[in-house]
Amino acid sequence: MNDIKVPVRVVELLCSRVCHDIVSPVAAISNGVELLTEMGAEGMQDSMGLLTHAARQASVRLQLFRLSYGAGGSEALVTGKMIYEAFINYIESDKVKLEWDLMNATPDEDLNNGFFKVLVNAMLFAREVLIRGGTVRVTKNGCVMTVEAEGETVTVREGMAEALKGELPVDALTPKTIHPYVAYMFARHFGFPMEYTQGDNSIKISIDYASQIIKKPEGEAAA
Repeated sequence: MNDIKVPVRVVELLCSRVCHDIVSPVAAISNGVELLTEMGAEGMQDSMGLLTHAARQASVRLQLFRLSYGAGGSEALVTGKMIYEAFINYIESDKVKLEWDLMNATPDEDLNNGFFKVLVNAMLFAREVLIRGGTVRVTKNGCVMTVEAEGETVTVREGMAEALKGELPVDALTPKTIHPYVAYMFARHFGFPMEYTQGDNSIKISIDYASQIIKKPEGEAAA
């Protein structure tokens, strides 16, 4: 694990990113309460529908952000199933679908903390480039997990790829490039190298976890 100094600008942009994604459903909850207050029983059905949908959106976003940006995503108890369910809930209103065979495409080994945080951030990057829908695919080959985004239109905005590779200067970061930059920082901090490649209608992020497998003591392994 490598300690990394985080510039103030990175913290500011990341907080702005989270607030931007949360403010819409929170505002909708406020509107639902206002509608209920003004219309009373007559507006009950519409108000409750708006409140339920908005609360659901806020909840699933917060759950995913907790895993991708918060300390919760670095805990040893985080599993592939937790990441899978949080991401599925996050994209439930999108035109994006997730393909991930959890039984066969999840590390069998015990890994040092942080792997699933790095993985979910790669999945979020894949989701962000599919602005018109498509598929986020997670696969495993040996000790390498690969996240692929595939669709008719894969849009990697200016600076996003450079940020993911740690090649974008901090003073050049924007709200659009802060996520890939933070994903790079987490990968570097926890020691899970990422490799990024881009095709005509797809991008791939490969995460090598071989160096972070926890080796059991010889006696325990033999037993």
